[in-house]
Amino acid sequence: MKPSPRNHALLILWLSVVLLACSLGAQEAPPTLLPRKTEVSTPQPPLSYATPQGGSVPDQSTQGAPQQANVDVELFNLMNRIESDRLMAHINALVGFHTRHVNSTTQSLTRGVGAAATYISDTFKQIQAQSNGKFITFEQPFTASYNGIASAQRNIIGYIQGTSANAGIIVVGAHYDSRTDDLTDSSAFAPGADDNGSGVAAILEMARVLSTSPMRATIVFVLFSAEEVGRQGSKAFVENYVLPNNLPVIGMLNLDTIGSNNDPRGVINDQDLRLFSAPPNNSRSRQFARSLNFIAYYHKLDLNLAMQNEIDREGRFGDHESFEEKGFPSSRIIESLEDTPKREGRDTVDGVDPAYLVKSTRTVMGLLYALGGGPVPPRNIVLRDVGGGNSALVWEAVPDAGRYVVGLRRPNSLIFDQYFTVIDPNSGSMATVNWQAYEAVAVAAVDSRGVVGRFSEEYRVGG
Repeated sequence: MKPSPRNHALLILWLSVVLLACSLGAQEAPPTLLPRKTEVSTPQPPLSYATPQGGSVPDQSTQGAPQQANVDVELFNLMNRIESDRLMAHINALVGFHTRHVNSTTQSLTRGVGAAATYISDTFKQIQAQSNGKFITFEQPFTASYNGIASAQRNIIGYIQGTSANAGIIVVGAHYDSRTDDLTDSSAFAPGADDNGSGVAAILEMARVLSTSPMRATIVFVLFSAEEVGRQGSKAFVENYVLPNNLPVIGMLNLDTIGSNNDPRGVINDQDLRLFSAPPNNSRSRQFARSLNFIAYYHKLDLNLAMQNEIDREGRFGDHESFEEKGFPSSRIIESLEDTPKREGRDTVDGVDPAYLVKSTRTVMGLLYALGGGPVPPRNIVLRDVGGGNSALVWEAVPDAGRYVVGLRRPNSLIFDQYFTVIDPNSGSMATVNWQAYEAVAVAAVDSRGVVGRFSEEYRVGG
């Protein structure tokens, strides 16, 4: 039987589009998620896919101008469940352990890195108990070594199983250990309120809000230990859990220091988060970061993601680099400005701005909503000569796409400089695009609710 045009393997788009030309001034096989046994003392539970629940949003017409009303209301209601008091309560609890240095005590329930791990684990267990089986938590023990001392550490992990077997896994992580000015001092006051109590609090709160709402992709929340001493926790997670189990991680978001919006001189920027990813500009991590930047713009999230041209600030590092080193797309999300004198032993709760932390958390949750709930990206993007000096962009259809967004990037630009929306690929006129003005193009699918997914791999024009 001849396939219908709607289900044909390739949509040849004679660029029958509505060309929005919006300037963005702001900055595979089905996965097997059954982890094999790893070399740790605690058995690791399998990741699998939940059965999609009934009551899905009905299909809507894709004719006419794009309609965002449904997704805007849904996303607005979801983000409004983030509570400032809960975020600050988590930070206060972590600061109350005096230090979370990797060589501090692991046996106390009231002091040290072990108390922090127990607090996080207990919080995840409470979320699990209230999720009706949709949120699962476990721990990954590993041995850290620093300053001649070996210590038993724990990564605390929770996940929400995805409903689609081809949507992959999104990891969102933050480190919970802290340090004082002298990194070898494991007993001095090391409050770590902003670095990185803010990131931990955001993950705990997002896990609570999202725990009863499975999305297409599996969302894995990880709280790492031993980041301050060489990323030992995230390395253990990637090398001893992700890789041995062939987990299809499509992207990692590292939340590290997201609760303050001022610099030492009192300058305030409460409009942005900075977004770091590994160069070069066409790397998988940089392309992933561009998707995050566009999602924040497209869905009008609380904060703009200001793209940076490096993997991290000069001389610094973060847990996203452990994923980058093994070939997984990853990005670091960090506050807009840094009050560096108020770090280490001076990083107390009064340096965290609750309103900005709420906006940071809401923004990241919006990213997870789109990455986890939006359609998978189209594949096999090709620019095809169709004669008469014209070209057509070609890609494989995404079955649940209501429309598509085509992003266009000029040479050396960190972001998509323009985009247009393909509302009905089978309709009449042809739009003229000067493809040669751009270095690369990529395509994202938008579902019937209006949720945009991440972009495809970029197609280099003329490349």
